[in-house]
Amino acid sequence: MRVNKGVSIVDVAKEANVSPATVSRVVNGINKVKPEVKERILETIDTLGYTPNHAARSLVKKETGCIGIIVNNLHDPFFHDLIRGFEIGAQNTNYAVMFCSVQGGDVKSKEMYIRLLTNGFVDAVILYGSYLNDTRVIEYLKETKHIEYLMIENDMEELECNKLLIDNYGGAGKAVEYLLSKGHKRIAHICGNPNKKVTQERLNGYIDTMNKNKLAVRSQYIQCTSTDYKSGYDCMKVLLGLAEPPTAVFCSDDAIASYAVRAALEQGVRIPEDVSIMGFDNQTILPDSYKGPDISSVGQPLYQIGMDSIKLICERLNSKEPQALIRKTYETEIFEKETVMFMEG
Repeated sequence: MRVNKGVSIVDVAKEANVSPATVSRVVNGINKVKPEVKERILETIDTLGYTPNHAARSLVKKETGCIGIIVNNLHDPFFHDLIRGFEIGAQNTNYAVMFCSVQGGDVKSKEMYIRLLTNGFVDAVILYGSYLNDTRVIEYLKETKHIEYLMIENDMEELECNKLLIDNYGGAGKAVEYLLSKGHKRIAHICGNPNKKVTQERLNGYIDTMNKNKLAVRSQYIQCTSTDYKSGYDCMKVLLGLAEPPTAVFCSDDAIASYAVRAALEQGVRIPEDVSIMGFDNQTILPDSYKGPDISSVGQPLYQIGMDSIKLICERLNSKEPQALIRKTYETEIFEKETVMFMEG
């Protein structure tokens, strides 16, 4: 369809032999039009190249037809499946999506985006993840009552809102249990960004599962990255340099695991024959042109979460009755690939 800015809703109505009000109902997704009439109007819209004036509609209806989505580092390959879920989910609705990217968890930028979006630019906000220092952002959201918002992947207890969560604690436990089933007992952990709540959840899952299985949690077996996943390289070198190195390393995410693999291979350590490495997230695309073996990982359904978040927000926006807040936790699963093998003895 070629957009023709000179075509109005009156022109569409005249050509389709209906009233402008009927065209308006079709454009706004109101299901009170006979299927054959709706089809004729849509064909006319396509033929004439009519595009609705969303700015005018938002002034009249106080609705924008848009959902704002804020993520940290939109360019990160981690978000590939999630963003695909957002976009395809939106295609099944009458809403457009607007993405905002915050570099490195910059709180000021995040707060700026939230204030901008909630000032009449969107009907709802989806916020992926939160850093532990997001206090000002959380406080602002707590006072924002006129807009729907949904938080993904972070359970801020002080913030009552719609939440789609991952069982990070349980997923880490599954990773440790999986490595135990492969004969590993000396299992190390490389933590992720210390400013992320999910990092603490995955660390706790590792520690508690080790303790449950009566395995010592050695302090030198817990290495912490900086805010940069690339520091997983140096963490792995430290583990390999220990007098009694681990036989398996569970990494807080796949990006860290990819650099742990690089460090091992560059030192002549075979994977998985000499050491097994496991990640978390089951990323479709790994960063920085990774060319190592496929990383065994704990998978979270990012694509489904993206789809579900759009669907749930739209249902709430279109509901005429007050609804209870949404809280859903997604289970994880183990994806066996090439970096873990059974350890004899």
